[in-house]
Amino acid sequence: MKKRVIVAMISSLWITGHSASFKPLNDEEMSKIDGQALLNFSKDNYVYTNTKNQKVEFFKLGLDAEMELNTNIKTLQLGCGGDNGAKKCDIDISNLALSGLPDSYGADGRASSSAKITNPFVEFAIKNEGQASTREVVGFRLGAAQILGLLTAGTENTSNPSDGIQSFSGYMKMAATQGDVNTKKSTFGDSTTEEIKGNLTASILGMEFPRQFKSDSTSSDNKGITVPSINVKFNMPETTISGSRMTVAKVTGITANIESIPLAGSSNMTPEQKAQFANDQLLVTFDPILGLAKKAIFKMGEGSKIQNLNMEIAFLQSLSMVHNIPLTGTGGYLSLQSDTVKWAGTEAEDTALKGWWMSFNNPIQLGYLQAKEEVDISAVLPQVANLVSDFLLDEKNRIQTSTSESLGTLLNTPVTKVLNIDLNTYTTALPATISLSSQILNNQYVTPNCFGGLKFC
Repeated sequence: MKKRVIVAMISSLWITGHSASFKPLNDEEMSKIDGQALLNFSKDNYVYTNTKNQKVEFFKLGLDAEMELNTNIKTLQLGCGGDNGAKKCDIDISNLALSGLPDSYGADGRASSSAKITNPFVEFAIKNEGQASTREVVGFRLGAAQILGLLTAGTENTSNPSDGIQSFSGYMKMAATQGDVNTKKSTFGDSTTEEIKGNLTASILGMEFPRQFKSDSTSSDNKGITVPSINVKFNMPETTISGSRMTVAKVTGITANIESIPLAGSSNMTPEQKAQFANDQLLVTFDPILGLAKKAIFKMGEGSKIQNLNMEIAFLQSLSMVHNIPLTGTGGYLSLQSDTVKWAGTEAEDTALKGWWMSFNNPIQLGYLQAKEEVDISAVLPQVANLVSDFLLDEKNRIQTSTSESLGTLLNTPVTKVLNIDLNTYTTALPATISLSSQILNNQYVTPNCFGGLKFC
């Protein structure tokens, strides 16, 4: 990169207290001086060819300095209406603040300092630079080589907030992280989409009657099986969010392995925990045996469980519920362009679209993610029913009933069996999938920008 010093001042101060004076230097004398300018102007060697096959070149005016900034913006609205559509903005953020990193990300977190901005700059994108008659500025951006601080948006960590990020045009990556959620208690096998099939062999007086059974969710005797609230840990991959006027962030490829889902009481449960399974039962039907038995009530024996359920989760999070964006040395910029521009030095996927654009270079570390409220996973239960059916239809998992159990079905005596349903084989290549949306995250409590004696809370 070629650099031309546009500001160079050499001053001398008389030790005796005389006023400062300046000495003019000619070009030859200037060439012998070494120093560093506060401001520098440069032309980047990088050239971008736009969609019209026109060359775009870049000129930057930079400040070689480290600045501190603590600021609050009530409303930031940029690019409203125009070519990108009426009644919307490219960027629309209410209660935006930039401060130093907080002591914590909880409800009592406070900014510990001002944000630190290293080498801020303004850059211009110019097409046809070598032709005066057609030269045109197609965009400019404000940025910095590094930003160390916390960007917050909104005032409250609640569902459906009316402030915060209402519209976002730009590019940012969220670093890979981990988290956990607690699921809502639900009932399994009580709807037509959750019916279960399997193989059984009924033994009656030495005779065996192989049958295939199917649960009947339409029967009043079918109460379903309780799926208690459980804690699920997950892994979120690095995720890129990029686009124009976005209101929702979509994160795919989140993986989770549920090691155990209790389907009945167990010895390590409290009486209250065991009680939640007391009324569970399924009504199953099969081809008649000896012209008499054709249905049975089935109950899970103590210790029954589903094991190793692998899941893939798609997470749709409203951007208005993302409040804390920690910038730990991340470079970033805010730009405006009349056409698509790939700014110099940006990430490979970061191409600024027409209009206003906000971008952050390095992945943003959101930290450990934890949902504040229990998550409803009932949408995945039909898939689980099919997986359980696959397990029970496997010949090695055939259910066997004794003579007394088989004859007892004629008197509606429940058949109780302990089932350990291991779904690892069935969900390794094709995990169960579920979509979750707009969860309140514990680490997204809004950190008040209250630094020193100045408060904006």
